[in-house]
Amino acid sequence: MTTIDSSSKKDDRSHLLVEKDQNKQTVALPPKKVMASKLAAAAAAAAAAAAAAAAAAASSSQRQPSQNQALTTSSTITSTTTKITSSYSSTSNNTSSKSGPSGQLPRSESTMTKRRLSSSVVDNTREKKVAREKAPQSKPGKSITHSDRVVQAEISQYRPYFTEPDSDNPNGAAPTHKEKNLRVILEYPGSIEPENFLLLKPVIKNAAGKYDEEEEDQDEYNPITDLMRTAEFIYDCYLTPEEQKLLGNQSHGIMRNLTKYRNRRNGAGFAQAIKEFNKVMRQLKADGVLAKNAKDMCHPNYDLACHILFQVYSRTVARQADALNNYQAFSNNVYGEINPILVKDFITKTGVNSRSVFMDLGCGIGNVVLQVAAQTGCEAYGIEIMETPCKFAKRQLKEYAARMKAWRLPTGKIHFRHGDFLDVAANDLYSTLKRSDVLLVNNYAFDAATNQALAQLFLDLKEGTKIISLKSFVPKHHKINQRTLNMPESILRVEEFEYYSEAVSWTNNGGQYYIGTVDRSRLAPYFEEMYGR
Repeated sequence: MTTIDSSSKKDDRSHLLVEKDQNKQTVALPPKKVMASKLAAAAAAAAAAAAAAAAAAASSSQRQPSQNQALTTSSTITSTTTKITSSYSSTSNNTSSKSGPSGQLPRSESTMTKRRLSSSVVDNTREKKVAREKAPQSKPGKSITHSDRVVQAEISQYRPYFTEPDSDNPNGAAPTHKEKNLRVILEYPGSIEPENFLLLKPVIKNAAGKYDEEEEDQDEYNPITDLMRTAEFIYDCYLTPEEQKLLGNQSHGIMRNLTKYRNRRNGAGFAQAIKEFNKVMRQLKADGVLAKNAKDMCHPNYDLACHILFQVYSRTVARQADALNNYQAFSNNVYGEINPILVKDFITKTGVNSRSVFMDLGCGIGNVVLQVAAQTGCEAYGIEIMETPCKFAKRQLKEYAARMKAWRLPTGKIHFRHGDFLDVAANDLYSTLKRSDVLLVNNYAFDAATNQALAQLFLDLKEGTKIISLKSFVPKHHKINQRTLNMPESILRVEEFEYYSEAVSWTNNGGQYYIGTVDRSRLAPYFEEMYGR
């Protein structure tokens, strides 16, 4: 018979399940519950160990009769065993009515709980694995090429610009190395990371072949000018007059400080002005102001587009521009660029817009394609036969995409192909050619055979397509008659325009360009006369 210490277990009523009636009959464990028996034995052993430890601690502080210790230990073990036995007895009693004719009892609650927990862990693991497989893999974001990398690549030709010490310095000490080699970051309207600037100035070589410490090289990349112009474009193009008040103007405030400390060559003051500029920018971005204003602007104006393309060119092509001179003189591959001011005129005259398809046959390094796409958001294609310019074009496209993201502007759909534009089918551009709205062909240096082969492509163009060229594809004295009816020159209605100095790279003088429009209606009278329609 089990002895229970009622003084220590007054509230424990589990013994009522063990001692049923006045006869105190003990309910035995089901013979088939081997696992339950092991659990009960393990629990009893653990309880005995704990009780022994407690008894040892108690004996050291206060001696008690051994009889009471034995009684306490026995009571603890008995109570623990009774609880475990009672739980299985309760389970047996509750489920006895549901058991089958064989009288077998269901599995123990402890075992079922363990299995439920194990199953739950497995299910959770599987769910997490499936979720990871279904989750889209995030691609690394496009990053701009930072200004400081351009300077570091040619560091030998750069010198410190900020030479004046901090005006607030009471000692008037000479500028430190940190002040001379000032590094700052600049926030852009987009969500891309700020750009790093190493604020040095480019210097020119003297007669001895050494770099002059003071004379600035106006033809090389200047990070300070780049930074200042960037801040000014953000101020002018992305902020309303009310928002511009946060930055002041050229008379006071942050914008004034940028100019003042730049002119005074005060590095500490300039860096502080940049920090204040960035703080305002971050706040405007957090408030959604810059995102809204960029959306309202839609496409950059001519000046902003030129600045962005300057940033792209200076970080991708400028240092290797000499490689573009490796061509055969007086050949069809003579390299020359059309400058942005003339491209602006092309856009205006042809009416290119966001729904247009623009194609540059012989695109070089892709400057025209990028500018047209930036200013209009159109779908733009370029094809170039020379490997080096085409490689630079693709390099510029990558930087252009990152830059436009920094400026929070749409890029347009741009594609470059390396190949011969006379074989557009081989370059998968024949279907694009047929749906083009505007074609550009810088044929200034092309021979007559190349121009004639190009003209044959124009027979497949759709009605109304405009062709911009530096030489006319239609001779001045060309006449439409039965003999010339099927010639490509007969479907082109040509207009002549003038460009001025510095519009092209190969001369400072002005010249003419031509826009031919596909107009087959001019042939209708001759076909009616021939076929009597």
